[in-house]
Amino acid sequence: MRNAATNSAGAATTVVSRCARSLLAIAPTVVGDEEIDILRGTLESGIARGYFTPDEDHHLRHRFAQYLTARAVLLGTIEELRPLVFGRVRLPDGPEQWRAFAVGYAASCLLVRAGRAIVGDLAVHDLARKKLNEPAPEYGIAAGQFTGLYRSLTRPKHAWRLLAAREFAAGHREHLEALRGEPRYDEILTLIDLSEAALQMDTSEYVAGRLRYQRHSWLRRHASALQRATFALLEGSGRVVSEIHWPWYRKRLNKTVVRKLGELLQPGDVMITRHNDAMTNLFLPGFWPHAALHIGLPPARESLGIRANPDVAERWTGEIRVLEARKDGVLLRELPDTLSVDAVAVLRPRLADEQIAEALSRALEHEGKDYDFSFDFFHADRLVCTEVVYRGFDGVGGLQLELTERARRMTLSAEDLLQRGVDGKGWDIVAVFGTPRSRRRIVTGEKARELVAATLAPSP
Repeated sequence: MRNAATNSAGAATTVVSRCARSLLAIAPTVVGDEEIDILRGTLESGIARGYFTPDEDHHLRHRFAQYLTARAVLLGTIEELRPLVFGRVRLPDGPEQWRAFAVGYAASCLLVRAGRAIVGDLAVHDLARKKLNEPAPEYGIAAGQFTGLYRSLTRPKHAWRLLAAREFAAGHREHLEALRGEPRYDEILTLIDLSEAALQMDTSEYVAGRLRYQRHSWLRRHASALQRATFALLEGSGRVVSEIHWPWYRKRLNKTVVRKLGELLQPGDVMITRHNDAMTNLFLPGFWPHAALHIGLPPARESLGIRANPDVAERWTGEIRVLEARKDGVLLRELPDTLSVDAVAVLRPRLADEQIAEALSRALEHEGKDYDFSFDFFHADRLVCTEVVYRGFDGVGGLQLELTERARRMTLSAEDLLQRGVDGKGWDIVAVFGTPRSRRRIVTGEKARELVAATLAPSP
């Protein structure tokens, strides 16, 4: 029983550490004061002119989509910490409890600060609110996102919970201050210091905000019969993200499928995956939004001659066999963790063993870096999931991974990788599971290529 309790406490501590990494990685992409001033100027220019130029339109949509992605990640971080408070697995008494509170509290402060800046400082004009409610499929923005955000920020339940959290933090400030000097927690406490004031709102200010929202909501719902029907639909399914996953959802890939895929995988294979219940799919293009790199079990390091610095080699032990960039960073992971998904396609590079070793050695140089929520391939200090593949394989053995411009940035999507496999351009589709006609068994070979091809969006 003591060992079980110790293991549970260790797992809870790992969750807190992972959430802290995610919080610090996403924080720079949350809307700040300088960005608000720029966006306000863009909105004011468009409203004065009566229309928005293409550059202004791009800037508004791109930044709003980036904020919605950040919001989804911050809400997911809070939800991930929730079981440590309300579930069976509890943190041990002491500093670890305050670390968890600091991470969740900082995430809440950032959410509210950025949301109120957009609602209160940006969307002060009816035309601005209308603009931010427009759908933008090319940026992954559904209609009515601003209204959903507005509603969330003015709900009485949310306001009182945030006020209670602020009062609790103020009454136990010494416990939070005791975390200063610890890795990451100096930065987290600084985030709290910069954003905490956003949680304070007197009663008259709150009531005024709620009344403004109700007026906005009434006008929007009564604009036309079509808009009323659309709004009702959005109320049920298209509202601004409030959860990352449905907790009762069971993944399609069970233990048997994961085991069989583990037997099929080779070092250098790329796993392209999909979570049906991941609300962040809203902000990523196509059916396949994510990629992970299979580096193989530790013996592969010696047999292939893969280079890894001592710190990486020390962590690459046991059942570790994947290098994957997720919201908590570019980390080594076990296969069941990566394949807790609903669909997967396996992509294999046409390279010799020594070239595979070179590509994996290059990719492993980025282990431990933060996740890049801005999806910017220009910089290499933070990486998005497909960038791990790009920085490992591009140029190895003549393999070229050309980037594509999206939202004025050069990127490589998971579907870009799959398209190369479908076209046979240096890569092969070797297996697929979870798509139509592959939901009961793993499909391999030419049939796998055909099934994957059917899921890809048509080329522009």
